[in-house]
Amino acid sequence: MIENYDTFMRLLKSRHSCRSFASDPVDERIIQNLSDAFALSPQAGGKRHLNCRFITDRVVIRNLIERGQDSFSAFCQGIPYPLIGEEVARYGGEHFFWFAEAPALAVVTCRKTPAFLQQSAGNKASLIWGGELSAAMASFSLLLAAETIGLGACCLTGPLIVWREIEEFLGIPKRDSLILLIALGYKKVCHDQE
Repeated sequence: MIENYDTFMRLLKSRHSCRSFASDPVDERIIQNLSDAFALSPQAGGKRHLNCRFITDRVVIRNLIERGQDSFSAFCQGIPYPLIGEEVARYGGEHFFWFAEAPALAVVTCRKTPAFLQQSAGNKASLIWGGELSAAMASFSLLLAAETIGLGACCLTGPLIVWREIEEFLGIPKRDSLILLIALGYKKVCHDQE
């Protein structure tokens, strides 16, 4: 048992955010392995209201980024204080849309918390429903699986500032909510090594 724990701890310690990927495409078999790891993860309340869609077409990824950048620029221009808008634009430009060269992108969604639960449970409704919590657990499993396969990965929540545009561009059903994006690819340089 200790050997299993030691192996697990080595895996946890070896995983780092990776923002620099080799240009090699990610094989469909590996995408399926990641999808399996996501699907087999624990779910809050035993519900299966999650989805993880993988995009491996770089043109689609770049188009998504262009759409997000346009919407983000409009968002920044709408900030009533120009200096703050400029700072937000600079920060977002550096941190939100860097993943154009990622060979794959995982799009994690969950079913929205039902209105009746929001009305009866208030700000605890999403915790009770468990969709976001389940998405976090499943995404963690996906990240660990990626590491065991030799892929780098980085969770992206910054682009969610323009979540409506991303959901529309990707055709995410209205009943679902975008939780995060995960850039994936063979490691070139890990984030902590940049």
